[in-house]
Amino acid sequence: MGQWEHRLGRALGIGAGAAAVGVIAVAAIGTLLARKAVTPAEAEALVRVTRLQRDSDATIAWLRGPDSALPGRYSLLFDRASGHARLGPVLARGQDGVAREVLRVDRGDLREGVTARLTGWWYTDPAELGYRTERIFYPTEHGDAEAWLVHPRRARKKRWAIHVHGRGALPEEAIRGVAPLARAGVTSLVISYRNDPGAPLGDHGRYGVGIAESRDVEAAMDEAVRRGAERVTLFGWSMGGTACLVAAARGSYRGILDGLILDSPAIDWSALLRHHAAGRSAPRFVADLGIELLGRGIVRAGEPGGLAIRGLSAAAFATAVDVPVLIHASEEDTFVPCDGARRFAEASPALVQLRLQRHGEHVKLWNVDPESWERVTEQFARALPRPGWRG
Repeated sequence: MGQWEHRLGRALGIGAGAAAVGVIAVAAIGTLLARKAVTPAEAEALVRVTRLQRDSDATIAWLRGPDSALPGRYSLLFDRASGHARLGPVLARGQDGVAREVLRVDRGDLREGVTARLTGWWYTDPAELGYRTERIFYPTEHGDAEAWLVHPRRARKKRWAIHVHGRGALPEEAIRGVAPLARAGVTSLVISYRNDPGAPLGDHGRYGVGIAESRDVEAAMDEAVRRGAERVTLFGWSMGGTACLVAAARGSYRGILDGLILDSPAIDWSALLRHHAAGRSAPRFVADLGIELLGRGIVRAGEPGGLAIRGLSAAAFATAVDVPVLIHASEEDTFVPCDGARRFAEASPALVQLRLQRHGEHVKLWNVDPESWERVTEQFARALPRPGWRG
């Protein structure tokens, strides 16, 4: 810990004795940041329903909170996600907050005063898209995990996709990617993975920032192959994007992989953890300490022996990934800034297509402009060459 005392003393302009006391606080904050990155936790409620305005034609929900004015249409999860409603775009602003039309209440009792969160999920089951859907289980290294198997109306022979949601979300998040691939004739497997409801716990009950989860992605690819797939597209959201990139870079099924589609992907984890540390007014070296603690396994994560976070970078993935990649990213993403996606595209311009939109929060890009998002996704999926096209 001597080097950290020395750095802290220099940063704060204080003596060794005060630095020795301060380094304890630094270590505590670094440990907290590291644990937060890998610990599953219930998402916070970020809006409150201040008023419900009902008439014969529509119900209007007035919301107050930091997410209430996001552009686009969203799901509203309330009562610890047991309630689900769908809300349209912002209609008005007033003393009660922001007004949105309640398009549908799928479950629960939407009422005034309830706290909730806006999510980009929208759909609750891929069967809502009109495709034949099965609920299946697939084996992973920790036990069986649930998944949706979605059959397109006109399947292109032996073409499959694995859809992988992000950290702290549920498979419902990834359903938005099913329709454009189904129209392209691709059979979809929308998976749960370790630490999800419907899936086994991972090591220590914690996340592996996509490294451990990539093995569940590979297990899903194995299931697809067992069911007849000869080529597979990986479709990942946020940390699910990391898992897909790791599987593409290091996995045993790279020979059947034809491409990646990523939405708001976490590509550079060192930069991402520094971004979140800065958001808490912590200096960079505190984030670096957290990275070191995770790397050495001092803060336990979902990977035995520690997390090789520094290997999760745009430069590393650009070197290792050799299939076409489509990235949906937003300049307004405050949770996973688009810088990593930009660096990845710049480092591998022949393979990476970056669709960078101006508006849209993290994993909520579809919600702002679903038509354009789906059109580009479908076009990309249709154009993917067979695996091994580069010789």
